[in-house]
Amino acid sequence: MKKSIFILIAMILALTLTSCSNESTEQTVSDAFSVTVVCESEEIYQIFYSCYINDEYYGMGGMADLDGGEITPDTDLTLSFTSSFLGEDADITKFSIDFSPYGKDDTSEIATTNRVYIAAEYGENYTIIFSGDKDNGFTAELQ
Repeated sequence: MKKSIFILIAMILALTLTSCSNESTEQTVSDAFSVTVVCESEEIYQIFYSCYINDEYYGMGGMADLDGGEITPDTDLTLSFTSSFLGEDADITKFSIDFSPYGKDDTSEIATTNRVYIAAEYGENYTIIFSGDKDNGFTAELQ
């Protein structure tokens, strides 16, 4: 009997946790938009970004391969911008972002790309192609 009660309690807890997890995920999706960066450049190990709303600087962050290797087109570089980070009243239709790549042992950025403007909406995902090289410069293009 005690074993049956324990199994029943465990099942209820598992269902409760699953339910909470799904609600949290749904809320996050509707209160955030994401930007996936596809790096087509070679010898890039980190990419820092600056984001803006209505052309005013808002914040910065960075991306890298989790294993510390060179970033490739297959490296998952997805940024999430939540309403709690940007502010409930932020006009995300006037969002923009630029990128500064770093080589393997660089201590400062190689260059900074053009700024990419996104008329963002919560719940959406946007893809940016990052390309170029040290000699010819780097670019970022919204797909």
